[in-house]
This record gives sequence, C-alpha cells and structure tokens, in this order.
Amino acid sequence: MQFYKHELDVNGVRVPLRCYIPLVPPRAHFQTNRPAVIVFPGGGYSHTYEGEAEPIALEYLSAGMCAFVLNYSVYPARFPQALLEALSAIRYVREHAAEFAIDPHRISVCGFSAGGHLAACTGTLWNHACLDGLLEGERALYRPDALILSYPVINPLHRGSFLNLFDKKEEELTPVRIELLSLENQVSGDTPPTFLWHNSDDGAVPCECSLVFALALHRNRIPFELRIYGKGGHGTCLANYVTNEIAPEETLPCNEWVQESVRFLLKLGSEQV
Repeated sequence: MQFYKHELDVNGVRVPLRCYIPLVPPRAHFQTNRPAVIVFPGGGYSHTYEGEAEPIALEYLSAGMCAFVLNYSVYPARFPQALLEALSAIRYVREHAAEFAIDPHRISVCGFSAGGHLAACTGTLWNHACLDGLLEGERALYRPDALILSYPVINPLHRGSFLNLFDKKEEELTPVRIELLSLENQVSGDTPPTFLWHNSDDGAVPCECSLVFALALHRNRIPFELRIYGKGGHGTCLANYVTNEIAPEETLPCNEWVQESVRFLLKLGSEQV
C-alpha cells in the first residue's frame, strides 16, 4: 500500500488529505478502474473525530477500493470553507484517477454526523448558485458519484453543527441559510445515489434526519438505500471493538453497515457498465 498526505490549498488554508492507495493484485477484479471513497469524519463542525477516519478508510481499502480521509476545517472556519475543501478533495482524486488506477466515475464520499452533512452538501450543492465564483473549472469535476451517509446531520435538528458553521451566533442562522443547509430541500435530479444508515435510538442526531433526506431522494427518483437499526446511539463508527468500548466478541446491530455500503457501491458500478 502507498500512503501519503497531500495538502489541499483552499482559500489560503492548507488542509490534509490522507491517501491510502492499495497495490493492485495481478488477478484482482479491479485493475485500472477501482472505486474510491473519500471519508469525512464527524465532530459537530468543531473537530474531526479519529474513530470515523482511518478505521473507516481501512475497511474500504480491504474491499479493494482506494480510500482518502479529509480533515476539513472546523470552527472557527465559516461556511462554505469546509464545503470548498470537500469539493476540492473530490476534484483532486478525480484529476489523479489515472495515477491511482481509479475509475473517475466511481468516486464516492462517506460522511459521519456533521461529516455526513458535509458529504450530503457535496452531493446537493456542487452545482448550486451559492458557490458561483468560488470554484474553478467545470462543476462536474466536483460532483461525487455516490453518497454514504452515516447518522448524518441534515438540518437544524442538530443545532450545534449549524451554529459552528456561523461563528456560534444564533442571529446568523437566518431563514435563508437554514433553508439552504437543510439539505432535504436541496435534493434534485442531479443528486448522486445514496446509502444512508442511522440508529433509531440516536439521542444526538435524530434518525428523522436520514428519513427526511431519503424521502427527498424518493421524490426526485434518486436511487437510494436506507437502514434504520434499533440500537446503537450516536457515533458508533464501525460498531465493533475497534472503534467502541465493547468486547472483541461483541458487535452492535449496525455493524453490518460497512459491508452493506460496499455492496451498494459495487452494485452501482455494475449497473453503470
């Protein structure tokens, strides 16, 4: 495996993109057309949580995919800085697809909690007028090909994430900004296929966030899959002992989400052929 850190320069801010590029086994199914997943950890836009970073990337790596982790800017950075960084990461991977043996049309993003909001932003706002003049080149360079949303913040049901995007000032959460960043309102026919999962007992980010986004996808005829698990709370990451304080022989019910998301991505790829 080749591992290195690339620093993206976005508006004069340098943010690290960790790159995990596996070697290509000679008889592997994927040779020059590998899928890629860019991971956005959660943390309420106040930090990026490591349990939702490298452990996730390594799971996708083991499935034969290239993986990347973006430690995007958080508070006191203001919207749209983190979004511009996330979109720049997508463009970077797409522009280096040939070098990494990646299919440039199979670049997905995977986000957790507030990172799920960021991932959903890339899929719904990549061609929005709010970014006019802020992105160089064709907008299609910035569009993810699929979204993996893990207990995502979608709207102000998690108020803290929204406040961190606007300097923790309640008065700056204007109706226009709330409408823009309540992403169920931004789903369109250009939104990528999406896999969502949530725990019904999540006390931090209600599972209603995933439900309303899934409903918006359905209304716009965007392919999606949704998993609501009965127990696990918030921030369950891999839902096993690697990222949680549980015994090695134990797992949480939502542990299957990784393989389910891999299956979703592979199925999308086969349907594109």
